[in-house]
Amino acid sequence: MSRLLSLMLVCGVMLTAGAYAQSSVTGAWDLSINGPEGAITAVANLKQDGENVTGSIESPQGTAELSGTIKGTALNISFTIAGPNGSLDVKVNGEVDGASMKGIIDFGMGMADFTAKKK
Repeated sequence: MSRLLSLMLVCGVMLTAGAYAQSSVTGAWDLSINGPEGAITAVANLKQDGENVTGSIESPQGTAELSGTIKGTALNISFTIAGPNGSLDVKVNGEVDGASMKGIIDFGMGMADFTAKKK
């Protein structure tokens, strides 16, 4: 019985560690955003600390600091960029799959899908 419990504990730890490692988003990501006027490229530099994610995003609109969370494979971040009519609050909802990611970016006045690859 003791051996069975030990084996179950080891398997549980291995599965948890594997899931955590698989969803780590720390690093640089190349993004391709399907905007209404064509593809837009950006680079996000992310740092994960547990479920908290911080970093920056560089796009044709400039550089912005970002923050959010990752829970399992669900990444939710937000940032503010300067638009032609003032500040724009942007929300990103993505699904991480190893070194790739896809999801939706909500610009407040419209949405676009995106894909990303870890550098």
